Amino acid sequence: MHTTTQASRCGRVASFALILTLGSLFSLTAFGQAAETLEEKTVAQQTQELVADLETREADLEELRQKVAKEEGSAATMLEKELIERRSRYRRGLSDLVDLVVDGADAGADVAQGRATATAALEKDAVTIRQELKDLGGRIVDLTDVIDKGSAEEVEEAREVRDTTLSDSNSLFKQLDENVDARKKLGLDVEADVRYLTENLEARSKIVAGALQDAKDKIDDIAARPSADEDPDAQKELLDLKERRDLLAETQHLNADLMDEYGLETAELRQGIISATGKLSDDILNKDVATGLIEEWTANGGDWLKSNGAAVFFRIVTFLLILFAFWIVARIGRGVVRRGLDRSRLNISSLARDFFIKMTGRLIVLLGIIVAIAQLGIEVGPLLAGLGIVGFVIGFALQDTLSNFASGLMILVYRPFDIGDVIEAAGVMGKVDQMNLVSTMVLTFDNQLLVVPNKQIWGGVIRNVTHQDQRRVDMTFGIGYSDDIPKAEKVLTEIVTSHDKVLKDPEPVIRLHTLGDSSVDFVVRPWAKTDEYWDVYWDITREVKRRFDEEGISIPFPQRDVHIYREDGGDA
Repeated sequence: MHTTTQASRCGRVASFALILTLGSLFSLTAFGQAAETLEEKTVAQQTQELVADLETREADLEELRQKVAKEEGSAATMLEKELIERRSRYRRGLSDLVDLVVDGADAGADVAQGRATATAALEKDAVTIRQELKDLGGRIVDLTDVIDKGSAEEVEEAREVRDTTLSDSNSLFKQLDENVDARKKLGLDVEADVRYLTENLEARSKIVAGALQDAKDKIDDIAARPSADEDPDAQKELLDLKERRDLLAETQHLNADLMDEYGLETAELRQGIISATGKLSDDILNKDVATGLIEEWTANGGDWLKSNGAAVFFRIVTFLLILFAFWIVARIGRGVVRRGLDRSRLNISSLARDFFIKMTGRLIVLLGIIVAIAQLGIEVGPLLAGLGIVGFVIGFALQDTLSNFASGLMILVYRPFDIGDVIEAAGVMGKVDQMNLVSTMVLTFDNQLLVVPNKQIWGGVIRNVTHQDQRRVDMTFGIGYSDDIPKAEKVLTEIVTSHDKVLKDPEPVIRLHTLGDSSVDFVVRPWAKTDEYWDVYWDITREVKRRFDEEGISIPFPQRDVHIYREDGGDA
């Protein structure tokens, strides 16, 4: 009973679900049909609205054209700008209409009225553009005649106007190309306009190529003038020519892009743009363009060598001969300075001597380089100015090195030490082995070579041990408190005065100096030649020990008396 009831419920649920599914499918089908009807109505309505809007804009354009024809001067110019803007908006609306007609036709909507309106408008617009291009073409032909036959002033003015006119025609060619594309979408015959575009683009590209080359030649001529950089008129003319050249290059780029669309050859045009402007672009990635440029540069290089090869060769030979001559003069100059310093009574340091010798040679070589560069036709003034700027940058980057260099100059001038002197400076002590304007090489007594920056040496205390010819030898000897003081003093005097390397003048000093904790101390201060200092020191020290032992004089060592006091502890 329970099982039968449950099965009955399941059957009712399944039937209800099937009814809902069928109802949903029916509703979706009906909604799809309604949506298609709504879409058709929407496309038709949009088409009608666009058609009405375009008709209104066309009427406004015609009215504005009539106003432009009646006005003159600045008012006419302002109206022409407004006409161009309205015409641009009209063409954008026309393009939207074409897209709507094509999409509506694909969707099965009724777009016959929109197609008819778009077709008529496009045909009319194409006629208008062709007429404007024809007018501009005639104007360019007239200007070209003036360029071929007119006076110098007329030719220059005609060239400028022609270049501007070519640039103005850019927008017309773009508009005609867009018109052709729109008519292609509608399936209209555009063969005549395609032929018109290809013929005019080829003719136009040849005119622009000639104008580009002409601008480049004029720029090269002005830049080649010796005083062009200092002539304000030449610089202004050069700036104007570069602006015209860039304008023509932009026009030629447009020509090449449009010609590519119609399958025309453009490698030579793009090559001409790069040659005229000297600016590399992505056109260089084209194999034909790159090959053409290489061939052109090779041919130009060969022609240039034929025309200027002999002159360049003689300039290079002259350059090398001047350098060689000044190199010989530099060697002679260094030798003269070296011999002059050797014979001079001036007491200068080795650093100063090397500095003057090397700087003489370097200055002569530098002068030779400047003279040689001038023979190559290079302006020396701007070069020297550039070197000054580079020197400032390098000096800023190497300020620590320059600080060492400045310290080296101070050491050169004030001569606190020289090569061979024993010095203590910058925390090191040793014999000066080599010197330059940046660093000093110090050889320590255990034969280590230390390279010390001059900034550290000049910035601290410098102790020149061997600067003087004579040096005092300071020694201290102690005897016991129980020893005979006069006897010890006599022995010390005999030792010092009998040494053959101890100088008589100044006289040596031997005095009882201090009463120390463990000894009575004598100071012994004989004088000796600086290079015999250690011989005197070591000999006297050895002889004092020997004589003190013979004479029974003690040399005490530190000692301390310890007294111990004992206290009775009492009974445990």
